Amino acid sequence: MTRLLGIVLAGGQARRFGRDKALATLDGVALLDHAAQALRTVTDDVAVVGRDSASYVSIADWPAAGLGPLGGLCGALRHARDRHFDAVLTLPCDTPSLPAGLLADLAGRRVASFVAGTPVIGLWPSALADRLSDYLGGGGDLAVRAWAKAIGAEALKGWPAIPNVNRPDDLAELRAMAGR
Repeated sequence: MTRLLGIVLAGGQARRFGRDKALATLDGVALLDHAAQALRTVTDDVAVVGRDSASYVSIADWPAAGLGPLGGLCGALRHARDRHFDAVLTLPCDTPSLPAGLLADLAGRRVASFVAGTPVIGLWPSALADRLSDYLGGGGDLAVRAWAKAIGAEALKGWPAIPNVNRPDDLAELRAMAGR
């Protein structure tokens, strides 16, 4: 891949968190910004999907909101394709602690690939935009793992579990683990 667009998936409802978790902070930095900073190290540009943002290019879910991460991914793929990016590298806003080298590994791949334990972290060629749009239009399973299986994406194994911030206690635990 020659041009890579980093995508922060930030459109969830955050019901378990109780407030907008993308704006919750770790070390004084919003979780959304942690994800964007991580992506900037390996991508040509960064955008956010699922929310309006004054700091980043905002991309709407496609074909409609409410389809979960696949709606965000589809919007991102269409945006990337139309702007001549070869692929998107997706990262949810609620995974601020990543294993060293993970994003670089994904960025260096040439086929659709995702982290086996956290399938929303993945590399997705822009050429898949219409295929995903058709898949969503067909009423298929909305799980990223199901989509990945449908297209034969490579599941990357061997990476440690990636902490996910779903509840305020999860964020407190990350802070405690790092002595923050």
